[in-house]
Amino acid sequence: MASAPDFLSAAECADVIRAMNESPREPAQVVRAGESVLDPSLRSCFDHHFPKDHKRRIGERMASYFDDHRAAFESDADFLYGPYFMSYEKGSYFRAHRDVANHKDDPPRLAAHRWSLLLYLNGRRATGALPTFDGGALTVYETDSRLRDRRVVVVPEPGMLLLFRSSLMHEVATVLDGTRYAVAGWMSSARSPALGGPR
Repeated sequence: MASAPDFLSAAECADVIRAMNESPREPAQVVRAGESVLDPSLRSCFDHHFPKDHKRRIGERMASYFDDHRAAFESDADFLYGPYFMSYEKGSYFRAHRDVANHKDDPPRLAAHRWSLLLYLNGRRATGALPTFDGGALTVYETDSRLRDRRVVVVPEPGMLLLFRSSLMHEVATVLDGTRYAVAGWMSSARSPALGGPR
């Protein structure tokens, strides 16, 4: 795992949140056996249809950060899938899951995911004019058997970019109050056999 505090400034976070609140939204889906479906037993939050220019700018910054630190990630990832803009209102959550293919019928793009990138736009403590929320921590389950406690709990902070391997199980705890705003993207490999790359 890696993180970049202050990847966005508080003012930039506020601008993105404002644009999200002005954009259309719909209940977020999950991929199950190759189909995108609503499954409130697993995921309850909203996807925002974000303006393309804003989406491109944020995506380029996320991909650029990964490229600048590529050696540390030891990955063949070469493009960003996303980003997606999500809000979690009071009572929302995302149960334990992985960001890679889990079924033979899942879309090839899921098998190409290498690293998950999460950009937090607000947090629990007041920062400027940003809204706050309670709950909504991210837990990532590490696989290293040398670790005594394999759970890594991340409390979102405004502007923080978090990166972890897409194959790791992770979950978003239930939001207890307020609205949690975040952006997700996945560094993927065009050379993945799933996308027609070399085997």
